[in-house]
Amino acid sequence: MQRRDFLRNTAATGIALSLRSAGNFSGAAEPQETTPPVAVSSVLSIERLDTDHFRLVFRPAEPRSLRILQITDTHFGNPEAEHQERDARTFELLRRLLAAERPDLIAHTGDFINNDRGDKISFAAVEVLDSLGVPWTHALGNHDVGHVPTDEYYKLPRQALLGYFDRGGQRQRAARYDVVAGNEHPAFTLYAFDSGFEMPRKHVGPPQLEWFAEQLARDRKAELDCPQIALVHIPVREFEQLRASEQFSGIFGEQVCFESDEGVAFDAFRRCGRLRAVFSGHDHENDYCGLRDGVELVYGRVTGYSGYGDLPRGARLIELDPATGSYSHRLVFGV
Repeated sequence: MQRRDFLRNTAATGIALSLRSAGNFSGAAEPQETTPPVAVSSVLSIERLDTDHFRLVFRPAEPRSLRILQITDTHFGNPEAEHQERDARTFELLRRLLAAERPDLIAHTGDFINNDRGDKISFAAVEVLDSLGVPWTHALGNHDVGHVPTDEYYKLPRQALLGYFDRGGQRQRAARYDVVAGNEHPAFTLYAFDSGFEMPRKHVGPPQLEWFAEQLARDRKAELDCPQIALVHIPVREFEQLRASEQFSGIFGEQVCFESDEGVAFDAFRRCGRLRAVFSGHDHENDYCGLRDGVELVYGRVTGYSGYGDLPRGARLIELDPATGSYSHRLVFGV
């Protein structure tokens, strides 16, 4: 099965873009490290505290939940005409989803671009996502890594909140997002993890988990204990155990592709005692969810028409209630 494919021409949407492709990437103006705007909407302002740490200050006019739209596996960028048309359909779906659900934040759980498809790939989707006027996060997917180095690819967005840290001379992709509402202490913490792109490491690996342990240690020192949510692309092995238990709701349509995961990441999530849910992508024909050892495992709904599978395209709306520390989620289809 292919897990790949977006947009070079969005004339159908009425938005003109300056197209970038990997073939002329190096000739473009030198991009700067992504810097989020000071204020991106009337209710959500963003501060970058470090390369891996963002503070999301949520100030709605009336008390309500923070709305996060999880999209996944858009597979943008295939230059073939057939895929350009499919990618235009995906962008139209995103427009409808935003109009219907009015999210405060978009969380992309990977395979945004088919960066592994060679020098003809288009990166126009980056500008399209930026044009939507909603800040977005990105948990790196296996197809997001390829022809253009990730460090360069991640300099392109202007509305994306992309984090990194350095470990052992290597750049690692992960980010922490503290949601603050009503006071200075986080009401929720979101984590976006890179789950790898090639064997033998197609899972949340040791550098990421060491970083996660450091975040928890810092919280203990500061006496912070708010609930947490993880965003990953490749599902952890426990998604398969959940399926085998038959204690889930939603659609199971294909074998769980947990790749090289052996349960280490989920064990760290479970043992921390604060992580409530793991939201994943990768498997286009699954959208089920259920509780495993006190942690909810949740597939997103495949969003991109250029990806494989026959499920109707859509997204998952996640709502975080700062007043109670509770969350909910549901599938949405832009209608």
